[in-house]
Amino acid sequence: MITRKIFIVKIALMLSTGLFYLPSNTNAQANPVPDYPSRPIKLVIPFPAGGSSDGIGRQIADKLSGVLKQTVVVDNKGGAGGIIGTDYVAKASPDGYTLVLVDVFHTSTPIYTRKMPYNALKDFTPISLIGRSPAFLVASPYFQVQTAREAITFAKANPGKMTMAIAGTGSVVVDLFKARSGLDFISVPYKGSSPAMIDLMSGQVNVMITTMASAGTHIKAGKLRPLAVTGNKRNSDFPEIPTFAELGINGMDYEQWFGIMGPANLPKPIIDKISLAMKQVLNMPDVRERLSGMALEVASPTPEEMKRKVEEDSNRWQKLAVELDIKPID
Repeated sequence: MITRKIFIVKIALMLSTGLFYLPSNTNAQANPVPDYPSRPIKLVIPFPAGGSSDGIGRQIADKLSGVLKQTVVVDNKGGAGGIIGTDYVAKASPDGYTLVLVDVFHTSTPIYTRKMPYNALKDFTPISLIGRSPAFLVASPYFQVQTAREAITFAKANPGKMTMAIAGTGSVVVDLFKARSGLDFISVPYKGSSPAMIDLMSGQVNVMITTMASAGTHIKAGKLRPLAVTGNKRNSDFPEIPTFAELGINGMDYEQWFGIMGPANLPKPIIDKISLAMKQVLNMPDVRERLSGMALEVASPTPEEMKRKVEEDSNRWQKLAVELDIKPID
């Protein structure tokens, strides 16, 4: 009896001093999701099929499926300028099986929408930046102008006559253009870039500021006319297109970007696994070639870079809203 009591006392002392522990739970804590992914992953595209986000998202999903050895299914949930699909992911379980492809609109939509159902920063986990590109002013083939200078001349001579398609509830690049150029034109909102492109090519609207991911194929087919590009230098893939600065419109340093995010509180092992897979995808020669054809520069596919970009642009657009007195709508 005495020996048993001594043994119990020793065990109690070892537990209280941390000298005795149960190892069965250690591995589970170090790697809580060793079998991820064990079922298909859903990649939500918060815009209609056919647009730039859709094209990029489908290519990324296809390649990720191969790297992760698990199906990545694209789910288009368009509407409200990307809000509906993005909100769906914000409210999803943080288990790595529901992701969203976001772009610059993720950070600019809040300045145009009063009743946002989510916080663009706090309700998501940054995973990987995909790429970035300048934006291009393109014209309908039915619009009477041939060059950017002619478009500016037309807009000055006909205030309120030129129509500008925008994808979503508002567009910071269009507001930048209006403020920096002093031109008076009509902005026509669409649910996404795909329906906007359809009306632009048919002549229902005159111009649009968009990416080569959306417009490149149509430009090569002669269905759209490129006029100008954002940034401080001409794009190397389209060197014949002048910058806005060359046309006397300064401050057009806007860039489009695309990236992958998940719901808030995504476990780090899952973040790391997807980020590593994205690095492999973005290093594939055929992926880089296709992104280059869209004037997209492949970005650093790290959670830290994605987080930095989202925070940086969110702060920038909030300041722009104050500068231009942009009022959110209900």
